[in-house]
Amino acid sequence: MTPPHDPDAGQAPPGRRRPRSRRRRATLAAGLLAVLLLLADAAVLSDRVGEVDVALTADDSDGRTWLLVGLDSREHLPAGADPADFGTPETVPGTRADVVLVVHQTDAGTSVLSVPRDLLVVSGRSPDRLALSWLDGPSATVGALCRLGIPTDHLVTVDLAGFAAVVDAAGGLDVDVPEPVRDRPAGLLLERAGRQHVDGATALALVRSRHPEHRVDGAWVPAPVDPDGRATAAGTVLSALVAQVQRSSLLPWRLQSMAWAASGALTVDPGTSVADLLALARADIGAVDVLPAAEPVAGTLPRLPTSDTTAAVAAAGMHCDA
Repeated sequence: MTPPHDPDAGQAPPGRRRPRSRRRRATLAAGLLAVLLLLADAAVLSDRVGEVDVALTADDSDGRTWLLVGLDSREHLPAGADPADFGTPETVPGTRADVVLVVHQTDAGTSVLSVPRDLLVVSGRSPDRLALSWLDGPSATVGALCRLGIPTDHLVTVDLAGFAAVVDAAGGLDVDVPEPVRDRPAGLLLERAGRQHVDGATALALVRSRHPEHRVDGAWVPAPVDPDGRATAAGTVLSALVAQVQRSSLLPWRLQSMAWAASGALTVDPGTSVADLLALARADIGAVDVLPAAEPVAGTLPRLPTSDTTAAVAAAGMHCDA
């Protein structure tokens, strides 16, 4: 039986709105406010972002490729950091490319590769580990990656202190920890397994960890050697950071805090604008794949590229004319 027509069906009484509609409006208003705040501050933020002189190796004709580099200079350590966990500029001179992430964006989607820092590349006239190529300047690292088929449209770098500050401004990150882990030289200690919230210092320690230990039957023992451990951790932390940025898009005060922290922490090529960085922050970044490489040579650090390395770069849709 058809119920009698009610002209007010589906409508709230005058002067009232359904809670769900109110939440939608509040969400939209918050999002618009966040965008307006960032647009209003764009000029100020631009003045805070540093620039690095670098010879790039690509254009935007077949997509856009971002090179994100975490630098390990000891000149600026995270607030409250113990120098014993990092070393000093005197004991660890120079700057290396400690973390290398490549984000390739096309109309078909976004792919992300975490490149092992110990991958053997040609920098200048001799092969060396990718991390050390930065000692010859950013153009050397960009050129070395181009020889692997990885182009660079945009370069973004962040140092140790800047990375921790950005994570803290984001309110920390949620990461999955398979088992309790510590790494004293990296300042890492997570005494329980499972999903947990970490601050900037701990996120940085996860990325820097090279000699992790796991707790087994109440005792800390060296973890199995994993040459891809740091590259995997870098991908995990990047995914968590992007997720936190996107969750914060509806919290204008947090988004503004993150934008302020990032603008003071990042260094970019002269052609990268704040608008470009905002577009990157909104990118739909899913799984981060570690670029395949051979096992370390004779128990040392260097790792040779293989046919799988070349295939992974091509599968990601990248090419570069070296």
